[in-house]
Order: sequence, then structure tokens, then C-alpha cells
Amino acid sequence: MGLDALFSPRAVAVIGASNRELTIGYRIIENLMDFGYVGPIHPVNPKGGEIRGLKACRSILEVPGEVDVAHIVIKNTFVPACVEDCAKKGVKAVIINTAGFQEIGAEGAALEAELVAIARRTGIRVFGPNCQGVINTDPAVRAYLNFTFTRPTPGHISIVAQSGGVGEVIHQRITELGVGVRQYASNGNACDVSIPEILRHWGRDETTRVVIVHIESLADPRDFLEAATEVCRTKPVLAMIVGRTAEGARAVSSHTGGLMRQHTAIERVFTKAGIVAFRNIEEMCQAAIGFASEPVPAGNRVGMIANTGGPAIIATDELIENGMVMPPLSAATATALRAKLYPEASIHNPVDVLATAGPEHFAAALDALLADPGIDAIFLNFVTPFFVDTLGIAREIAAARARATKPIVATVMTEKKGWAETLEVIRASGVPCYDMPETGARVLAAMGRHAAFRRRPAEAPATFPDVDRTAARVLVEAAVGAGRPSLSGKEGFRLLAAYGIPAARCAGAGSVEECVAAADAIGYPVVLKVDVEAVLHKSDRGGVVLGIADRDQLARAAEAMLARFAAAHPRLLVQEQLAGGLEVIVGASAVEGLGHVVMFGLGGIHVEVLKDVSFEVTPVTAPEADAMIRALRSSPILAGVRGQPGVDRGALAEILQRASRLLEDHPEIRELDINPLLATPDGARAADVRVLFSPEPGGD
Repeated sequence: MGLDALFSPRAVAVIGASNRELTIGYRIIENLMDFGYVGPIHPVNPKGGEIRGLKACRSILEVPGEVDVAHIVIKNTFVPACVEDCAKKGVKAVIINTAGFQEIGAEGAALEAELVAIARRTGIRVFGPNCQGVINTDPAVRAYLNFTFTRPTPGHISIVAQSGGVGEVIHQRITELGVGVRQYASNGNACDVSIPEILRHWGRDETTRVVIVHIESLADPRDFLEAATEVCRTKPVLAMIVGRTAEGARAVSSHTGGLMRQHTAIERVFTKAGIVAFRNIEEMCQAAIGFASEPVPAGNRVGMIANTGGPAIIATDELIENGMVMPPLSAATATALRAKLYPEASIHNPVDVLATAGPEHFAAALDALLADPGIDAIFLNFVTPFFVDTLGIAREIAAARARATKPIVATVMTEKKGWAETLEVIRASGVPCYDMPETGARVLAAMGRHAAFRRRPAEAPATFPDVDRTAARVLVEAAVGAGRPSLSGKEGFRLLAAYGIPAARCAGAGSVEECVAAADAIGYPVVLKVDVEAVLHKSDRGGVVLGIADRDQLARAAEAMLARFAAAHPRLLVQEQLAGGLEVIVGASAVEGLGHVVMFGLGGIHVEVLKDVSFEVTPVTAPEADAMIRALRSSPILAGVRGQPGVDRGALAEILQRASRLLEDHPEIRELDINPLLATPDGARAADVRVLFSPEPGGD
């Protein structure tokens, strides 16, 4: 089944119901009754009797009639048998509030695995365990299947939270702000019903206009990415993630792995899916109000109306810094404003109607900006002077809102008791109102970010007919099959060649004579490298010699290197010495359940010092590759500065896409570093490559 029975049950049972007020079994019965649940409520308690005036059954199997949802609030070890009984009864979904499962360790994890097995065998859906539950404010249902306390009014914001505590804070704040909630869910351990499934359910729900998501981790990041991308195409998804500063759990041995923060992958999933991300609850809740009230703007062009200058400047700064623009008004708009505003009014953008402006002036300004084809959204800064008809102005704002097809966001700066009626008229019209100009501006900017995603064309990853997947597969399978942790340098360059990634010419050698022969074929000058998997930082260990100009110099360098690493039985790599170019890096790190996160940045020795890098989740499309390059703080250097030529950014974007294709074809690759990649005005070529399959061995 879908999730209709869970969120809109026709009858509910509470297994573990109690007359003791300070228990979850009592609170759920109380919440269902007090919230006005429209269906039958069946308390289940082995002692029978009555609970809150309702007849209690001794078992779920004794409950008369059909039951769509059963709450389970009993000891954890009794839960699997209880779920079995619910399945026999024909219950469609169980909400397991009981804790003591995966979160407590191996014993609890075994109990949770048993729940999953029952769900798969019987078809019953399991919400939780260790969860709060769900809420549906639909007047036709009124299902408060939860033990929390916030009593929302019906609205258009749906909230899903991994953490019940955070979820309830968000839920309470949204309700406190006077905005209605559509549905709420906090699914705890999420052993069966997942956040991606809930997202898809709300994506199909016409009454849900905006979704709020709080997550701490993703059990299946690829499924979340696909679900969120699907939903974001039709409605905004707002999200935040906690734990951004936690250290990564595993050691890494590549530049890419070392530069990825704990939640880099999830942050990139948010961006790729089109989620509007936030770093604090308050901004996310305030933005949800705007999304729930107003249409999505067609673009990022804002027209501002103000009756005082200072707040308009603050709002303008916030809008511009967050990606919005304030274009000049059209000639027709300027003419209309000049005819109807005070002569002293400013008819530029922002439009300053002056503090003495009355209802007719605000109406004229709103009408003009709503009609201007160069304006996508209107931001209103309104201070309520005692010497004008503020109630009349509020009514004109409400009238404009009723006929508007563009979003209107307002900052109303006033003393709330004295101007309560003015405020109420604006709020009742549906215009989202904020106390501070920067708050309202950030909300409109968030709406602009979602609008930009909606305008972004869906583009498939590029295909490259010249890729030799067979040759690449042979290389990778041979190494993995032999249990090797990485490819040799020579093999790494062969892998790049199979995917059409340009690189320095090179050849492997096991002796001085082979080194000389290889260099004769490649042409001097050359680079000599030790090619041993166990030697990590070759240059630090004397494993790299640059600028070898002739046979004699090569022979001496090869003899010394073979002696230095004799214990490792080394192979050597003779490589073309690339002349010049800007050092950049293309790297990647595998993320379980997602694929790979690709990295781009300044390379060579600078990457770990400057940390000027960008990331993207595979597959990387052409626009995403271009965005990765433009995202660097040093991007102007790539374009060329102070008379220096820029590099071939098109070639870099193609290499990013080819590397993405390589990684998708070979999920066995744990980490990839192409560093340095030497970029020039005519292209880019790899000077070194590292391909890892498993953690590095413990020493040299």
C-alpha cells in the first residue's frame, strides 16, 4: 500500500493504552480525542475495562471492525509478536513508539530486523520504531497519531523530521507563527517507512504546498536524492542538517577524502535535488510561511516599495547578497508612478512613496509593479505612521494580493497592539508579514533560489562514444580480484586513457635499461617516479625526480631510486615532463548508498593549504561541471587575470564529466585523485593519478 492508510486511517487502535495520565498510552488516546479524530478509537490493554470512557479490548484480535493503524506502546521484546497479531487482524500500518531497538545496540538491532522481516512477509507497514508518530490536520480526518502537545490548525506546510525533538520544535514554531500545518511525521529509526517515501507521498498531496525536512543522516542517500528531485520539480522542499562540524568517522588517504567534511555529501545532495537549505530553524520556518502563502516567483527580479528609507537599504543588501536583483523599472512603470505619487517620491527601484503616502499611493505603486514585466516579485517595507490611514493602506495591500500573480512579501514595522487591525487585514489577505526587513528579504531570496531550480532544465549526463569500457573493466577487475588496494601509476594512466582523459605519456620500467628505453621513446625531459602501492607521498620520500634531461641523468636517478625502495621491490614510471600550466585537481570519494562525490579545485601542493574546492554528486552534468569551476574563489584566475591568459575551462568541464562517467562505471573505486592536472589555454593534461579500492596498507 501507499501511505494513505497511515496518514488518513479510518480506525485506530492503541496497544498499550492506559488510564495513567503520565504515560504515552494515555497521551495518544487523549490527543486523538481532543484533536477531534473522526474515526473509531480502540484502546487495547490486557486488563480490559475502560480508558478515557472508551471500552478497552484485551487484544488487537478482539477489536471489532477494521483497523487501519495501530499504535504500539509496550515493552520492546513483546513488539514483534504484537506486530504479527496486527498483521493477522489486517491492520495496514503500525506506529511503534516503543524504544529499545537499533539505537541501543546489537540486541535491539536484532529485534528491529525481526520487525522488518515481518513487514516484508505480511505487507504490514512499520512506522518507527522509537518514534513520535504522525499528524494529519485534514478536517475530514483530524488524526493526531502522536504523543506530543502542539495543536496545529489546518494549513499547507508538511513537516518530516528524523529527530522527534527537533521536529516538535519546528512544528511548534510554525504553529506559534500563526501558520497552518498540513501533515507531520517523525519516524525515528525508520526501519520501513522512510523519509523518501514520505516525501513522495507529500509530493502527490495537492494540499501540501511546501515540505520541511530535518535529517541527521541518510540511510539511503540515492533514494533520498531521487525522491527530493522529483518533489522539488513541483513544490519547494526546505531542509537543514545538523552535525556539520563533526569529524569524519573513517581515515582517508587522498586529498579529496581529506577535504570532504562530514556532511559534504548530504549538502551536495540537497543542492543537486533542488532543496532550499538552511542553517537554522528560525530562518527555515519563516521561509516556509512565504512558500505556503505565495506563488513561486518567475525569476529573481525584485521590485521594492517603501515608505521609509533605512529598512529599504537593509532589505536591498540582503536581497542582493542572496542572489536577487533589483532592476530598473520600465518606462511605462515610471510614467504611471510619476502621475500618481507625490512629486517628491522616488520612482526608481526601490520606490519610495514617502512616509506621508496614503492608501491611493500604495495602491498605485503596487499596481505599477504588478504590471511591470521586468519584475518577478514585490517586497514591501511598510512603517505605520500615526498620521496616515494605515488601515486603508492595509486594505489596498489586501486588494492587490487578491489580484496578484506575483508573490508579495511584506515587512510591517509597527507597534502591534496599536496597529493590530492593520496587521490583521494584511495577514488575513495571505501576504506573509515579517517584523524585520532582513528576515523578509531572506525569505524572498529563498523563494528565488527555488525558482532558479525550477527554471533549471533537466539535463542528462553526457555520453562519450570514445570511452573503452572493456579495457577499463579488465584493469579494475584484475586489481580488485587480486585483492590489491590500488592501481599502480601506470595502470591509473591507462584507466584515464580508456576514458579519454588527457595525460602525460608514460611507461613502466623495472630496470635502468628499461627506464632509458622508455625515455628514448617518450622524449626528454622526463619525470621518474617510484610506482609502488605502499608508498603514499612519493615526493616526500624521494620517489619523484623532475626535469631529467638526458640518459646519464636518468640512469643515475633510476639506480638511486631502485636502491632506496629496494625492500618494496619497486617498479618505476617514466613520464613525459609537462611544460607549464596551472595546477588543478579532479578527485572523488565514494559515499555508501550514494555513489561518488567529485571534487574540483586548485591542485598540486596548494590544495590542502588553500582548500579552494567544490563538490558535486555523480553523475555530473555539463551545467554542474561548469558550476563547480565557477564556484571556486580562485575562479577568476582560471579565466585569466592581469594580462595572464585563462585556461581552457571547457576542457576542464569535460574532464569532470569523463571522470564522473568513469566513477559510475566502476563503483569499486573508493577514492580518485588526478593531481596535478595541468590546465593551459589549449586544454588540460594529468601529471599524476591515484586510484584506491580499499584502505591503504599499514606502512611502507
